[in-house]
Amino acid sequence: MAMKRTLIIGALGVVVLVLASMPSLSLAQTDITMPFSTVGFQSGVIDEVQGSTIRIDGRSYVLKSMVVVVNHEGELLELERIIPTSLVKFHLKEGHIDKMVVMLPQ
Repeated sequence: MAMKRTLIIGALGVVVLVLASMPSLSLAQTDITMPFSTVGFQSGVIDEVQGSTIRIDGRSYVLKSMVVVVNHEGELLELERIIPTSLVKFHLKEGHIDKMVVMLPQ
């Protein structure tokens, strides 16, 4: 019985790992995949973008040199196209933003 329970727990662990590694889906269109998962990302509203610095909810962050920025459909987005008041989900690595998903105002 203990062996069977161990196998079931192990199988569930594998399923969780596979699901966690899958790209997240856009809520607006489930057929569009994101290039990365946004689990553990912070959320906010963009106040300003100046060069490699971005201010979100009044706090300034430095963007990593190889920052990945996508729109809500998972398409690459140039920093110049980011509009203040856009909603954002972002990931910090070593205190700098390395990944962002930006929802441009409609």
